[in-house]
Amino acid sequence: MHFTIRCAAGIALVIALGGCFAPVTTREAQTIAGQRMAQYCGNRCGAYTLSGTQKIKNRYLVDFDAPRHKFTVTVEGNGNARVDTWNK
Repeated sequence: MHFTIRCAAGIALVIALGGCFAPVTTREAQTIAGQRMAQYCGNRCGAYTLSGTQKIKNRYLVDFDAPRHKFTVTVEGNGNARVDTWNK
């Protein structure tokens, strides 16, 4: 009886953690990038729009355009993100 409960608990844990380690999808990368841009810019960057997304190996490059700058948010496969900025 204890083996069955432990086995079931172990299987449930593996299934639950499987979702945590799944690769990021394009939509998730865009959502993470949008949240990171909101955190990075606040109200300082002006209005910005999503201009493109591309996947390179295990990361996504999500591009945004603003009136004075271009932004690229690099979203890693584990969900970490960083913002790079270029003047137009």
